[in-house]
Amino acid sequence: MQIDRLASGLMFPEGPAVGPDGDLYVTEIAGQRISKISDSGVVTTFAETGGGPNGAAFDSAGNLLICNNGGRWPTDMPSTKRAGPVENGAGRIQMINAKGTVRDFLFEIDGVPLNAPNDICFDGYGGFYFTDPIWSGLVGGERDSGPVCYVDINGTASRVAGGIGFPNGLGVRDDGRVLVVCESLTGTLLSFQIEAPGVLSSTSKANGMIGRRSVPDGFCFDASGRIIVAGHGSNNLFVLDGRDGRPIEVIDLPEPGATNCCFGGTDFKTLYVTSSDYGRVYAIDWPVEGMQLFHNR
Repeated sequence: MQIDRLASGLMFPEGPAVGPDGDLYVTEIAGQRISKISDSGVVTTFAETGGGPNGAAFDSAGNLLICNNGGRWPTDMPSTKRAGPVENGAGRIQMINAKGTVRDFLFEIDGVPLNAPNDICFDGYGGFYFTDPIWSGLVGGERDSGPVCYVDINGTASRVAGGIGFPNGLGVRDDGRVLVVCESLTGTLLSFQIEAPGVLSSTSKANGMIGRRSVPDGFCFDASGRIIVAGHGSNNLFVLDGRDGRPIEVIDLPEPGATNCCFGGTDFKTLYVTSSDYGRVYAIDWPVEGMQLFHNR
């Protein structure tokens, strides 16, 4: 399996997403910006967001939605040494249009402020889910919980699941019937049945575990239904069966710090992996295509 370094010099990269133009967009949490990376590895700034842009996903209109954690990032990484002090500000959801104009549009739900929005994915109904962890639950090692939230196609927001130990990466399975959420504090992937737009089963079930040596951060699905999970804290990508969480393969990256991954490239067989510790993005030739995301269907 060929693993190539596509880009370097990023300040805690996360949230990879391929835009309508075919280019890769990544968040730089400590850089407080969105960067655009060409297929030749040229990095340019697309938008300045402030705070801490984390997860990202394009909608069907070509807008880039951002989970902004308010300005929270580890300060002990080589990639964050040039960053200013952490802000610990208000978490929010942002929308960036094709011209790079940033708009804040969600700070609270039912009068309760958001915590630190982390990752985001669309469903088959035109709405999107996002995780909203309590940051101290990861940094301090406490058993804090956090919710999964949903914004429907009309813009109505709600909290739809709770009690998850630092909810992190998430995604809707290809059939549109299951939401998978990384519970970072336990090393587990949880699955919820989607009963209606923004309505999840009252209980979850385990959909795989990568252990506690690595933190399950972001993930993506390929077209065969496998889940590729970024194991933060290690140099591993974990490949699991998307139906039952059965472990299939562990892929070694050149360095530790994988945060997230997505598919792109001309044939949709390039797996892009953001790696936070040294601020790099890797491109991996994958044997099958990635799952077609819902906003493109």
